[in-house]
Amino acid sequence: MSLMESARKRPKDEPGVPVNRFTLISETLLTGILVLVLSLPVVTAPAAYAAGVAHLDRHLAGREDSVRSLWASFRLALSGSLKAGATTAAVTVVVVLNLLLAFVGQLPARGVVLPATQAVAAAGAVLLLRTAACWSTAFERHNDGGKGGRGTWAGAFALAKSESLKDWTGTLLLLVALFMSVVFVWMLPALFVVVPGTLILAAASIKMRAATRAAR
Repeated sequence: MSLMESARKRPKDEPGVPVNRFTLISETLLTGILVLVLSLPVVTAPAAYAAGVAHLDRHLAGREDSVRSLWASFRLALSGSLKAGATTAAVTVVVVLNLLLAFVGQLPARGVVLPATQAVAAAGAVLLLRTAACWSTAFERHNDGGKGGRGTWAGAFALAKSESLKDWTGTLLLLVALFMSVVFVWMLPALFVVVPGTLILAAASIKMRAATRAAR
């Protein structure tokens, strides 16, 4: 079965595949670790998260969810993601630099710049998750000869902006997931390895929630 065949939507009259909760937890952890590794260059983070969300989508739908299929999704998502990756890397550098300067007490206008930095970081993270969740939908719409590309990412970004405003409760839930992830790492830094999986599961769940509401 090809990746595109696997990515097709399940017919409405076909019953969903029940998902074992323990299996979902293990799949989420494994996917998160793989996405963490794929995101290490930072510029590949959008493609990695897009592949991760698409992978959990397939798992929840009972379709192929092998590591090979995740890698195939990552390669497709990587095509045309240079602009998104470069933007992610630039914002990450600015946010990390400001936080480090604030930590050592060297950040100018700390009372204004620090809250602004935190707001930009939160908004950027939510938009990244939204865009990653919308990538597979944009891929199906554009298809680009089955090779992904800029059109897919432009479509995903436009759809993410629309969904962020239209489904504002989903956006709030993503912010809560992001906040809880930060709290977990603050309490125990070693938990950073589970953060990608947690955020990917949150993005996939919000996407499924929106699709279910739209189908009613």
